[in-house]
Amino acid sequence: MGPDNKRILLATVVSMAILFGFQLLFPSKPAPKKAPAPAPAATEPANPSQPAAPSTAATPAVPVPEAAEELVVLESPELKATFSSHGGALKSLVLKGDKFRRQEKGKDPSPVDLVRVAPGEALPLAVVPSTDAGSPLADPAARASMRIAARDDRSVTFEGTVGGARITKRFSLTGKAYELAVELKADGPGPSALALVYPAYVPHDQPKPGFFSGGEVFETVVPVCRVPGKTWRMGDEAKTVEGSPKWAGLDQHYFVSALVPQGEGATCAFAKGASAGTVGSVLRFPYGGALEAKLLLFSGPKQLDLLQAYGKELDAAIDYGAITNFFAFFARLLLWILRQAYALVHNWGAAIILLTLLVKAVLYPLTAKSMQSMNEMRKLQPEIEKLKAKYGDDREKMNLAVMQLYQQHKVNPLGGCLPLLLQMPIFFALYATLQTSVELYREPFLWISDLTRYDPLYVLPIAMGVSQFVMQKLSPQPADNAQAKMMLYFMPIFFTVIMFRLPAGLALYIFANNLISMAQQQWLMRRSTAAEKPAAA
Repeated sequence: MGPDNKRILLATVVSMAILFGFQLLFPSKPAPKKAPAPAPAATEPANPSQPAAPSTAATPAVPVPEAAEELVVLESPELKATFSSHGGALKSLVLKGDKFRRQEKGKDPSPVDLVRVAPGEALPLAVVPSTDAGSPLADPAARASMRIAARDDRSVTFEGTVGGARITKRFSLTGKAYELAVELKADGPGPSALALVYPAYVPHDQPKPGFFSGGEVFETVVPVCRVPGKTWRMGDEAKTVEGSPKWAGLDQHYFVSALVPQGEGATCAFAKGASAGTVGSVLRFPYGGALEAKLLLFSGPKQLDLLQAYGKELDAAIDYGAITNFFAFFARLLLWILRQAYALVHNWGAAIILLTLLVKAVLYPLTAKSMQSMNEMRKLQPEIEKLKAKYGDDREKMNLAVMQLYQQHKVNPLGGCLPLLLQMPIFFALYATLQTSVELYREPFLWISDLTRYDPLYVLPIAMGVSQFVMQKLSPQPADNAQAKMMLYFMPIFFTVIMFRLPAGLALYIFANNLISMAQQQWLMRRSTAAEKPAAA
């Protein structure tokens, strides 16, 4: 391995070390505490009671509702939606099925509820007057009582008054997976605009997920608005998004809640609530005495084929992150391959192993050339040692002589590292796939209950490190002794440590890749030795 090759390899290792080290040394920190944060409201339909309201320092006083709260439940095969007469809004939306359950430390798995709000603040699909003053998420009108005008197994209609305007809201099941229809009507004198809000609450002091979250259970909520050709995600401040929205709602990691207007005229905005940690998307409708708006609410998993079939650019809800967005194309390609493999073996862990076999088969010609190049460089080792003795400390002349030696024997010093460099986009793309694809969420493999989380027993990371050490031991060693030691000892330890907190699916891929690489190495070396014996004779 020549000097140029050494520099490329060192640059790769240093770049990865900087990337991983930055995440370890400077993890995302919660925002400074601004006010006492209330506990999140209980949203289970079976227990409609709310926790005690937060102090007046956290949220404005909410008027006592005129009537007791009434709940209406609409159920489809995929979800269970509970609506409250306090605001005529969505109080709970629970996804059905064993797959959609959250596993938290020390607790039994619980159903995924995509509604989570702070006590006393607006519920999703509440309507408030839209003004330039104050936040629509903190408007007491969002909790005002509404009358249940009609109800059946598939729909519910609420009636009430908002800002002087008479409001009618009808929610119904459409028959499509994870979808509800929303019809909003208003008439009479009122404000210049009405706002349909979709808020959520995450404790402001909760740790933020990062590169080394390892699939830990974090409540992540990011308000999102999609306008033609661009996806806006809420940053630190409230803002209005320019353009006619295709949809607006919440990115909830492996899930999304998206309001899809069925006509023109709405505008999208991001807002904060009175409680620290409350954020949300807002759809504003201009009001001049009459309003009739129809929307669809998709609230479910970010399953790629499901989102693409839905249309409205809903697949833009999948965010591959600042680091891995570059590999978004590869991530979608890997997910497609994994889906085909899963159709054959019906296990996502086995599908990852099949993916590894496919990648190694595609890269086999490069692997063979790499092994050939490394063997040729090993043969030139005595000549390189002579050049070192000849030029001593004059590294410039020595490097030039080494490169001339490579050219004379037609050896490519970059060939040894090329397969590794080509694997890097696949590693990052697979990481992005595991972090964003609900298809692998809570999917088990052997002792691992969830491939998107880290291995709780750390068996895979350790096995991966051992296999990498053995693979380096069996490989032709670089000419540079310092470089050989780095490859033999530093790299396996480095990768083992960082894999402790990365998804188990990624550790499984690298472990399988190492085993297959060792088998390829032994076969290629034996074939090369067998070919050399007749030539020597």
